[in-house]
Formats: sequence, C-alpha cells, structure tokens
Amino acid sequence: MNRTRRNLIGISFHQTAPTTVRGLTTSDKHCHFIGRARQGEPFYIPAENISCPLARFHLGIENMNLKSLAEILVTWTDAVDKDTGLKFLRSAYRMNQPYKYIAYFTYPEKDLKPDVIIRICNPEETQQIVQRYSALTGARVDSPVSGIGAACGECTAYVLMRGLPTVSVGCNGSRPGINLRDDELLLAAPFGSRISRLMIG
Repeated sequence: MNRTRRNLIGISFHQTAPTTVRGLTTSDKHCHFIGRARQGEPFYIPAENISCPLARFHLGIENMNLKSLAEILVTWTDAVDKDTGLKFLRSAYRMNQPYKYIAYFTYPEKDLKPDVIIRICNPEETQQIVQRYSALTGARVDSPVSGIGAACGECTAYVLMRGLPTVSVGCNGSRPGINLRDDELLLAAPFGSRISRLMIG
C-alpha cells in the first residue's frame, strides 16, 4: 500500500452493518480503530464497541453524565479539576445522528463512502493543502484544538456537526493510537467538501 493511501482514512456511519467488509467484535478506542485501518485493514464495528468514555460522549453513543466524565478527565490529567473538566465538556461537539455501526478504512475502499476523511500529513503538507483551500475559497480553517479528544471530538464530531474542516495536533490517546510520528498532524474534513478533494489529491 502506498504512503498516500495509508495516510488517507475514511470513517462512515451506518444504520445497518456494511456487507463488503468484515465486522470486528473487539472493543477499543475510536483512535485505535483509526490506527488499525491505517494498516490497510477495512472493517466495521458496532458503535457500542467504542470503549473510551470521551469518544462515546463525542460520538453520541452514550448519554454521559458530564460530572462523571469531568472526573475522568481529571484522572487523565486532561483537566486540573472537575469544574474545568465541565467547562471543557460543555463547549465540546457531540454527534446526534442515529447510527449503529462505524466503518474504518483507507481511502478509497470499494463500496464504502466516507462521511469523514482524515489525512495524516506533516506540517508542510498540511500548510500546502490549507493554503490552496484558502486561495480557492477565501475561507480559513478554524480548528478547535485542545490536545484532548482529538480523533473523536475534533476530527469526527466537530467535522460532522459543523460541516467544516479542521487541523488537529492529536491527543494523548490518538497520537500513539494512530501511530503518529513526531512530525505528523491530522487534517480532517467532510467527504465531498472542497478541501477533502484537495486532501485526496
């Protein structure tokens, strides 16, 4: 698999199980499933198999108690105290579309159309894509960067709920989970958008 394709990840959300890729029964973090897809293995999972509580919140899988989730953020050192954790969560993006399955795959994958496309690229590649997008549209890429909940909150929920692209530096879960190198960032966009076509090349 060439480097460009390995660094283009598609994520799609389904009401019924996809029939063209195999299903996994394992539970793991959303970012770890992205990392697995990066290796070239297309698959789908039941949404309930997402194990990370923050991802379950961002992806709308579970109606989380915010105070309990804020306490989890404190234990992860992603918030200095519960009030700060609550402030973070109340400004977060959360999906509300109904779905039961999530498919992960390197793009393109036959018979699977992504809802979100993520390009893993170095800062220079990111700058060139964003610059070209701004030159063509006059628009900027506004990114809700926090270093927390990057793959689930910034690159998936934000992108789908706002319909906008984003650049993310990753987080303590997604950088190792996706196996990002020190010089790699995440650039995510709704599939079919102007910038997604630049990302695909």
